[in-house]
Amino acid sequence: METMEYARGRDWYIEATKPHGGFCFVHENSIHAVWGHLRSGDIALRDLRVWLACHELQARRCTLKRGRKPRFALDELHGLVGGVGGQHIRRSLRALEKLGLLRFREHELITMPFEVTDTPGRPVPVPRTVIRHLSKSRGRAYIATVLGHLVRCLYYKNGVCRSGGWCKASWVSEVFDVAVRAVKDARSRLVQIGVLRVLRADQLRLNRLGRPLVVCLSWMSESAPRTAQSTTKSAPPREHKKLSSRRVDHQKPAPASDSAGSRTRAKAPNLKDIMEADLKDPSRLASLLAQARQRGWVGSCEADSLGVFAAAAHARRVASHNQPGLFLWLVRERAWHVLSGYDDDVGRRMLRRMHDFGSEMIIRRGATRPSGRAEQSVS
Repeated sequence: METMEYARGRDWYIEATKPHGGFCFVHENSIHAVWGHLRSGDIALRDLRVWLACHELQARRCTLKRGRKPRFALDELHGLVGGVGGQHIRRSLRALEKLGLLRFREHELITMPFEVTDTPGRPVPVPRTVIRHLSKSRGRAYIATVLGHLVRCLYYKNGVCRSGGWCKASWVSEVFDVAVRAVKDARSRLVQIGVLRVLRADQLRLNRLGRPLVVCLSWMSESAPRTAQSTTKSAPPREHKKLSSRRVDHQKPAPASDSAGSRTRAKAPNLKDIMEADLKDPSRLASLLAQARQRGWVGSCEADSLGVFAAAAHARRVASHNQPGLFLWLVRERAWHVLSGYDDDVGRRMLRRMHDFGSEMIIRRGATRPSGRAEQSVS
């Protein structure tokens, strides 16, 4: 592909009969319909990935001879989405079929949501390499960024795919309900791996339309990750040693070096003495959040609650040593600007787990409970 630096006129568009590896049509209104169910909590992010992988299954059978019936198998879908076992694929299909977003049968596969059948919208020619990449991707903001840029930058007209368009990070954030910072981080990663290419433009157009971008039609996906070992089947006796990382070759292993581990785990969480175990447990993080609110470091809004949990995820991911110290600095200074979109996603999952276990009352009681002296004076 020739070098392009400045977006002027329409000379910077890329046109091809089809992208490298082919493409599959994903209608614009279908994307918004499925993402709307994701925003409302009706489906999970894994269910969205399964829905995208079903488009790849259809594209693989588009050249069948007339009269032959296609056959769709769960094993093939599992290979695209990944994961251990296969029960999660069945659960995702049941959730999608219950909402009318998908119909998966042995000889029939319909990916058009029922609610947009009459008005499916513009067909987006998504490269199959990108579809396979999204089927294995993690991160809500990352997938939203890819889908948003595909909608704004890919077109199909007169039998030709045209790549090129203008897209604002704020538009992706508003339409897909993700953070602007996470969208910019995801776009930087897409540029780094070669999916997108950013061009230069005058400041007036940048302010009005956003960045000029080109989706690379010759991009090849990264190498597939190592497949995880199945936990749904019992392994033969000779392979048990491969499934356990704690196995030792001698018969009498040495005792654990930290004999006081049970006592440290029993200690109540304290901001003056934060431990690494506190950053992994949502209920202990909830107690630290309540103490931080008492000191006035963070407010009682939901954004600060997410920031504390995302700070714990950031400290665990970044700090090679002294994770509690980094977490304490992030919370005390409210340095949410250094957190990435991945940290926000991990923190949001931990916060959801905390609410599921009923730890929200811990935060409320901890934030409004008077001290012991005040209780004595009142009594």
